[in-house]
Amino acid sequence: MFFFFLAIISLSGASDGSVAISNLAQGIVLRVLNEHRGSAPICIIDSKQLLETNSYMWLIASHDRRVSLWKSNQEFDLCQLIDWLTFSAPSFAPDGTTHEENNWQSYPPSLARFIDRNLLIYIGYGIEKSIQIYNLDTKQIIRTIPLNQWCSSFDLSNIQTDDNENRLIAIGTKDRLVQLKDYTQGTFQDFIGNSDSVLNIKFLRKNLLITTSTNEIFVWKVLLN
Repeated sequence: MFFFFLAIISLSGASDGSVAISNLAQGIVLRVLNEHRGSAPICIIDSKQLLETNSYMWLIASHDRRVSLWKSNQEFDLCQLIDWLTFSAPSFAPDGTTHEENNWQSYPPSLARFIDRNLLIYIGYGIEKSIQIYNLDTKQIIRTIPLNQWCSSFDLSNIQTDDNENRLIAIGTKDRLVQLKDYTQGTFQDFIGNSDSVLNIKFLRKNLLITTSTNEIFVWKVLLN
């Protein structure tokens, strides 16, 4: 199950593809979204606040490489599905099974986050190991950044200037590897600390990175030259 919190609102994705929107203060479920239900487990939910309209834009990514885009008001009692994105992949899983067998444990997760209002970053099982930058206005992949391993978790830092210089992408893998990639240059550094698959990775403030595995939590200090 995947959880995402916005103030007193919780969005939780389940293994059957359903997403529950709950009000934590009132302790009630406001609604359940079934658009992804029956296809694959939910991998990630991300949100971007639209200050000019006092609303939210958010996405849901499921294990079958489908990403749905939504708009909601502040209370999340009004939710509008605005688009579907689907990213290409081979007809077989990394272990050789077919998509029809729905053996999602053998697939890398489908992960997406907003970069800004018009761009999102997608990492998942595809034709090649890569990070894909998708433009929501032109509905095109405008850039790819190569990876040398499938990604199990990732986060995007808020360390940036006007031209995104020094913005970092942190990537965790099943092989215990933590990789920091420069958003602009595509250069990277690898680090090993966790003794198991890196299940979650998150930037905390501008210079701290947290990684978790089955029974470990690591806090990293990010040093920029």
